[in-house]
Amino acid sequence: MKKVLVTEPIDERAMDLLRTHFQVVQGNGGRVVDEAQGCDGILLRVAEVREADMAQLPDLKVVAKHGIGLDSIDVDSATARGIAVVNAPLSNINAVAEHTVTMVLALSKQLVHLDQVTRHGGFSMRTQYKNLELKGATVGLVGLGKIARLVAQKLSGFGVHLIGYDLYVKQEQVLEYGIQMADLSTVLSQSDFICLHTPLTPETRHMISTEQLSQMKPTAYLINTSRGPVVDEAALVKALKDGTIAGAALDVFEQEPPAADDPLFQMDQVILSPHNAALTKEALLAMAMDSSQGIVDYLEGRTPQYLCNPQILQSKTN
Repeated sequence: MKKVLVTEPIDERAMDLLRTHFQVVQGNGGRVVDEAQGCDGILLRVAEVREADMAQLPDLKVVAKHGIGLDSIDVDSATARGIAVVNAPLSNINAVAEHTVTMVLALSKQLVHLDQVTRHGGFSMRTQYKNLELKGATVGLVGLGKIARLVAQKLSGFGVHLIGYDLYVKQEQVLEYGIQMADLSTVLSQSDFICLHTPLTPETRHMISTEQLSQMKPTAYLINTSRGPVVDEAALVKALKDGTIAGAALDVFEQEPPAADDPLFQMDQVILSPHNAALTKEALLAMAMDSSQGIVDYLEGRTPQYLCNPQILQSKTN
């Protein structure tokens, strides 16, 4: 009987799906390379599988990501070894889009800070705060994939102007979402809110750093619900301290978990969440079921719906 390692807890309904087909091993926090010995498949949440791990797992045939991002899996090495990589690309996009819109709204109304002011006896200070309306504001989307397009749909009802940047998307692909494409410098300099929706790749690491932050309006806000290292966090901290930008909202950090003395924790103009934008009840179930189904399909000889490296199918037929 084939064997599958699930590195961290997932929805029990997905575990039941896997158990009907395979022997399932529940990880206990040890090294993946040790826990996955003899396994045909691995389902990951936050654990990683790299080239060195794959080299020691001769039975491994498929790795599934409980979610979208593949930066925890060495996809190139997997492909070279004929190991399938599957994910759940549609499972949490609505959750992340909603979280992004929530952050935009909370920043525009200074909601988190005003909550604390009110709780600490500052009600009489209410006239000192000037919040923003989204109507007429410009929202810049950096990365124009599925999540960014959902964000555009949800924000369009507020009467915002949408502009966006993506090297791999053409204008006609986003016209129906009301997004006007521009170069990155234009998006940065014209937007009141910048929302980041790019994957983490060598090209996007620190794509927002000192130079890019300096192009933003001093009244603008940066929202990152993509991957932490897309932003040079040291540069962001300096820009916030210097007033280069007005504030930020981050669901992700360059180092996770962040250090206890992270200076972002002391900034009233910053809203933070613990990389849980995608972790709604609905999304967790969908991520677990989609990634598990990918393992079932591949190990039973079917092509998974969300196969990330289809090149391996050609190598199998050659």
